[in-house]
Amino acid sequence: MLQGVKLLAFVVPALLCLSTAVLAAFIAKPDFTQGDAERGKQIYQRVGVCVNCHGWAADGESGTNPMVHVQGSNLRQTKLDAQGLYDVIRCGIPGTQMPYHDQTSYKDDRCNGLLMSDIAPDQQPVKGKTFREEQMVDLIAYLEKYVIGHGKPTYEECALYFESADKSCSYLKAN
Repeated sequence: MLQGVKLLAFVVPALLCLSTAVLAAFIAKPDFTQGDAERGKQIYQRVGVCVNCHGWAADGESGTNPMVHVQGSNLRQTKLDAQGLYDVIRCGIPGTQMPYHDQTSYKDDRCNGLLMSDIAPDQQPVKGKTFREEQMVDLIAYLEKYVIGHGKPTYEECALYFESADKSCSYLKAN
């Protein structure tokens, strides 16, 4: 009986580790058709706080957080496809303030074959909030539906983003 207990004490933790490894399996090319743009909006606004650098309109200007002192790129004009966006969100951009959002980035070779130790200390990417793959896919769905290729931000887009057009969007009425 005691040997059975000892065996269980070894087997159960081993199975838990294995199941965790399976759940955290890396998918280099996820199914982008499964993204939910509305959940992606929440990730953009609250989970990843992308809005701080890219602004509410994701143009790098409109409504960025003045306390951040970093201007994100204009995602309305990006030429990246879904896979390119996924790779940037997952791995960040070394040498810039674009953070990586995959907890194992640069711990293995999933980001351009690089480990953190391969990158000069002053060029190492910044760690952002950790996203699950599903969250990255949802964020991309949001960007593709409401941001990329939409040109200059409009009053209607602002009202949709804030779910109200009161004070937040009044400056766009004149445009």
